[in-house]
Amino acid sequence: MAKTAYNMAALIAAISLSHTATADDLTKEITVEKDIVLQEREAQKLLLLPQFNLPAIETKNLKWTYRGIDAPVTHDITLLPPAAYEATMEKSPYRGYLDAGYFPLLEIGVSAGYRIVDKEATRLGAWLQYNGSSYKRNNRAGDKIDMRDHTATIGMNLSHSIDGAGTLDAHLSYRLASFNFPIIPGDGVSQASNTILAGIGWHGAAGNFSYNAAVDYGFFNFTEGHDRGVGSSSLKPLTENHAKINLGGAYGFDNRNFVGADINTAFAGASNTITTAAGGSTFVIEPRGNYSHGYVAVTPYYRHAGTSYSIKLGLQLYDTWGGDNGFRIAPDLRADWRSGDKFAIYARFTGGNPSLNDLSSLFTANHYINPSLAYGDSHTRWNVDAGFIIGPFAGASIEVHGGGGKVNNLLMPALLNGQDYLAGFYQPVDFSDYHYGGAFNYRYRDLFAIRVSYDGAPQDYDKGNAAWLDRAKHVVEAKVTVNPVKALDLELGYRLRSGRSAYEISPSGLGVAQFSENLYTRRVKLGDVNNLHLGAAYQITPAFTVGVRVENLLNEKWDTFYGIPSKGVSGLAGIGYKF
Repeated sequence: MAKTAYNMAALIAAISLSHTATADDLTKEITVEKDIVLQEREAQKLLLLPQFNLPAIETKNLKWTYRGIDAPVTHDITLLPPAAYEATMEKSPYRGYLDAGYFPLLEIGVSAGYRIVDKEATRLGAWLQYNGSSYKRNNRAGDKIDMRDHTATIGMNLSHSIDGAGTLDAHLSYRLASFNFPIIPGDGVSQASNTILAGIGWHGAAGNFSYNAAVDYGFFNFTEGHDRGVGSSSLKPLTENHAKINLGGAYGFDNRNFVGADINTAFAGASNTITTAAGGSTFVIEPRGNYSHGYVAVTPYYRHAGTSYSIKLGLQLYDTWGGDNGFRIAPDLRADWRSGDKFAIYARFTGGNPSLNDLSSLFTANHYINPSLAYGDSHTRWNVDAGFIIGPFAGASIEVHGGGGKVNNLLMPALLNGQDYLAGFYQPVDFSDYHYGGAFNYRYRDLFAIRVSYDGAPQDYDKGNAAWLDRAKHVVEAKVTVNPVKALDLELGYRLRSGRSAYEISPSGLGVAQFSENLYTRRVKLGDVNNLHLGAAYQITPAFTVGVRVENLLNEKWDTFYGIPSKGVSGLAGIGYKF
C-alpha cells in the first residue's frame, strides 16, 4: 500500500537527515526479550514519533523481565535495535531539534521538539509535527481530482525516576487532521478528525520481582458523519472513547528462570454509530446509536534463558464482549537458538492478543474510513511463525521466514454492493493468515550495503497476509546504500507490490462468485505499486544536515485504497538541525 500521508519525522530519519533524538531520551529501565524476529511486515504507515538511533546491542547476561505492550501493525515498520540492558549511553549535548522539508507541488513536513526539563532523574519534553500534501491526480473514472491532506500533532512526554523504586512515565498528545473525502466523479467533501491520546505508567523492581502498571486513554471523532448521498444530509459524526489498563509482574529465581503474568483489559464506546445489513440484493445502512465492546486477557508464563537459547511457556486466557463474545484460551510458546553470531533460528506458537479496532488506530492507517461505523474486536485463534538467519559470512547473510494462522473478525477494506464504494467500509472476516519470504543482505566495509527481499502470500477473500490491507500477493524490495565519504549517505531503492486488490461483496449473486450463504464476492484490482525512490543526506556539521528523498520517480499510478489515487513524483528536501 502506498502511503496516504507523510510522517516527516520517520521520513527524515530514513534518509539520515538528522539524528535529532538521541539516546539520553531513553535512559530508563529497558526490557529486552530475546525472541528473534525476522519478519518485516507491510501495512499502512502510522504517525510516528521522531526516530531514535541507538547503539548496537552489547553481549550481556540479562536480568530478564517481561512486559507486553499492544502495538498496531504498520505499513513501514522501522526496525530499530533495542538498547543493551545496563549499557552506557552517551548523553547528548543537544536539548532540541528541528527538521523541515518541502517538495513541489506541495509536500511539507515539519518536526520539532525541545527538552524543557533535562535532569538526571526528570525529563520533560514537548514536540510537534506537521505533514501536509496537496496534489492533482486522475481517479479510476479518469477525472482529475484535488487531493488534500493536512495533519498537525502536538505532544508532551514526562519521565521521572525515583532511586530504588522505579520510573514514572506520562504522555499527552493532540492531533488534528483535515482532508477531502473524494467521490467518483468529483473532489468530494471536506472532512476533519480530532484525536487525543494520554497515558501514565510506572515500572519498578523490588529484589527479584519486577512489575509495571499503565493506563491509557484515547478520544476520537469526525466533524462530518456518513454521507447518505446527493440531496440528503449527512448523519451525525461518530465520537469514540477508549481506554486500556496494563498490569504485569515477573519473579526471577536466578538469572535463567522466571515466572510472571500480564493482565490487560480494554474498552471502547462510540456514539452516533451505524451498521450495515443485507437488504435483498444489496446492503443497507441502519442506525445503531451507542455501541461498546471490550476484552480482558490474563497471560501467565514461565521463561528459561540459556546462554545460546531461550524458551517461553505460557498461555493466554481472554474474554471478549460486545462483539464476538466468548471466553477462550490461546497458546504463548516461544523458542529461539543461536550458534555464535553466524546462525539463529526461532519458532513461535501464539494466539489471543485481542484488538479493540478503535477508530483512532484505523484512522492512523487509513484516513478514508467511514465516519459513522464502529467495529468489534478481532483476535487470533492461533498463529505459527518460524525463521532463521545464516551469516554474516564475508559481509553476506540470508534470512528466511514464514508462518500461518487463523484470525477471527479481521477487518479488511470492502466494497459493499448498494453503497458508495468510496464510503470507507471495512468488513470483519474470519481470515486464514499465511506469509512467507526471505532476504539477502551484503555489506562491504562502510562503503556500501545491498538488501534484496521477497514476501508472498496467497490471495482470496478470506486468505492472505493479515498485515496487508491491500491484499498483495508478491512484494519485492531492493535497496542499495552507498557511503562514498563519512558525511554522505546515498540510497537507491525499488519496491514492487503486485496483485493488490479489494473485494466487492453482495448478499446475492449478481454475477459474482458465491463465498458462503448470502455472501458473494468479486475481486477488484487496485493496481501494482512500482515505486523507484532515491535519497541523499549530507552532514555539514554534527548538528546540521541537509537531505532529499524522492518517491515514485517513474510517476506510476495505483490506488492506495479503492478510488484514492497515489501521488505522482513526490518527496521532501530539507534540513535537520539540533540545538
